[in-house]
Amino acid sequence: MLVVAVIACLAAIAVPKFASALRNANEAATKGKLGGIRTSLAVYYADTEGTYPSDLTPLLQPGSRYLTQVVPLYTGHHGTSSDIHCLSAKDDDDSGAWGYVNAGPDIGHIWVQCTHTDLKGNAWNQY
Repeated sequence: MLVVAVIACLAAIAVPKFASALRNANEAATKGKLGGIRTSLAVYYADTEGTYPSDLTPLLQPGSRYLTQVVPLYTGHHGTSSDIHCLSAKDDDDSGAWGYVNAGPDIGHIWVQCTHTDLKGNAWNQY
């Protein structure tokens, strides 16, 4: 009976730690994916001599050296999403999708459309 109690106590400590570590890993992966998309956009911009795409389709062509797929994002507040919303200006939409500015002075900017905060307390749409 004592052994069962000890195991139950250890499980009560380990499970929350594991859940927190998993969320931290998923958040870090999303931030890394955002950086990867931004790098791909910068390479595309350089290759096309100063032109950003109107959407991310040119980066996703078969055999493309930019991206092989739209990578899913995870914020912990929305379901996993690979959606990309192409907009003429950055907004504060809370859809949990990727946002991409395809016109105006902020053309080429990509961000996470989520107003919730990550584990560090930073709003996702500020990255």
